[in-house]
Amino acid sequence: MKMVNEGELVERLAPLIEERIRYKIVRSIIDALEEQFYPPEETFREEFVKRVEEAEKRVKEGKSKRYSYDDFKKEFLAEE
Repeated sequence: MKMVNEGELVERLAPLIEERIRYKIVRSIIDALEEQFYPPEETFREEFVKRVEEAEKRVKEGKSKRYSYDDFKKEFLAEE
């Protein structure tokens, strides 16, 4: 049975370990960013979700509204 030199083993394993670490770091960064930009629905205020559902229903019925950015903010994002 041939013994593997410790140095050769390190040279063969190091790139694999580095790749795994790099992947885990990148994945954790992506997950953190997704949490910031795409929060889970349960973090939305219940009233906001109801209003969006009502708006979707109106659109399906052909009764949609147009909002300017400022009007949208006032209508849907105003703090209560």
